[in-house]
Amino acid sequence: MARLIMLSGLPGSGKSTLGQELARRTGAILVRIDVLEQDLRNRHDSRFDVGTAGYKAGYNLAARHLRSGHQVIADAVNAVEAARKGWRKAAHQSGVPAIEIEIFCSSLEEAETRLKTRDTGIEGLHPVSLEDRQQRRWQDNPQANLRLDTAGRSIEACTDEIERFLNSLT
Repeated sequence: MARLIMLSGLPGSGKSTLGQELARRTGAILVRIDVLEQDLRNRHDSRFDVGTAGYKAGYNLAARHLRSGHQVIADAVNAVEAARKGWRKAAHQSGVPAIEIEIFCSSLEEAETRLKTRDTGIEGLHPVSLEDRQQRRWQDNPQANLRLDTAGRSIEACTDEIERFLNSLT
């Protein structure tokens, strides 16, 4: 079933790891903004607005796959309403539902450990520090269909919860 699953959350929340595992389990196409943004950084000078261009490329890529009948997982911070609105628009214009899942880690210590030890798998992508994470502007998402705290939980348990939630919608 074609639908957009929007994963939102600050760095270190576990959203990219969850997105990868969910895509593996379901066969969904994963649109990871970090990949698009890093590719743009590699091709342009530092004055280029990578963030806006990366999100726009993500919206377009997601819409193309959605219109082809695929389930798409959008993996991005989506810290502000404008970012989330772009994903909703891509889903709406493709005639499919958008399911919004807000991922967070209530343990700053655990989030910091994740940030320090993670391998993004993206060549050239610089790690985010806890300080960078804390300085990001975050707007809560009242439209989130599911809010998931990953603190102290395995990726398998969190992915199981997301799958149960998604299955309850069909």
